[in-house]
Amino acid sequence: MSTMKKAMFFLFVTGALFSSCVSKKKLEAADQQISSLNAHVDSLGKANQDYQQSIAQLKTDNARFSSEAEACTKAREAYRARVAAFNQTLTENGNSMEQIKAKIAASLSAFKDAGISTTYKNGLVYISMRDQLMFPSGSAKLDDPGRQALSVIADALAEYKHLTVYVVGNTDTVKVAKGFIDNWSLSTERANTIVRVLRDYYGADPSRIVAAGRGKYDPIADNATPEGRAQNRRTDIILNPDLSRIWGLMMKDDSK
Repeated sequence: MSTMKKAMFFLFVTGALFSSCVSKKKLEAADQQISSLNAHVDSLGKANQDYQQSIAQLKTDNARFSSEAEACTKAREAYRARVAAFNQTLTENGNSMEQIKAKIAASLSAFKDAGISTTYKNGLVYISMRDQLMFPSGSAKLDDPGRQALSVIADALAEYKHLTVYVVGNTDTVKVAKGFIDNWSLSTERANTIVRVLRDYYGADPSRIVAAGRGKYDPIADNATPEGRAQNRRTDIILNPDLSRIWGLMMKDDSK
């Protein structure tokens, strides 16, 4: 083989080998790129799966929140209705008690000079009866004028079925002479006497009457003077509306 031919053959072989090397590098680079793209596709697929799960969870949460929001709306509406009913009941009771007070005051007007006063305060009717009308000094035996005055209380109980009556005896600070341990026991027994008269003489429902005695511990005047002691010797009769309806409104379970 001539020198020229050898040279040409060498160049051909070298070019083929170089071309082969370049093609292999391109192939390897392409394979790497493909692998990288496949990894990216896998990553996108995983991300898409996570997004789908997140979307599903958001839909679940949204449904739950919507349900809770609806429940809150219903609860708020029920609460507003309950408050409105509560306020209406308070208004009705207030008006009713004021009417009762006016009626009782008119009925007791004949005993006004005997030391009876009727007031309305904080939704309650207060009737204060001096002992000069009700009881002899140091005694728990009811006088006839006092028994007659109690007929007005009995009539109120009969007419207004929602009333409860508290009978509270009070005394001055003068020591009891005999028959009772102290002023406290005297005031309590006087209240008991009034309750028994309302029950036995006028037929009032005893479950609606409460008797109590406060002795000398709730004075409304100065016990240092005869006039003050006379004011303190009294029986307070308190007419109280039936608050169970109001309590029921406030304790109502709206979930049922």
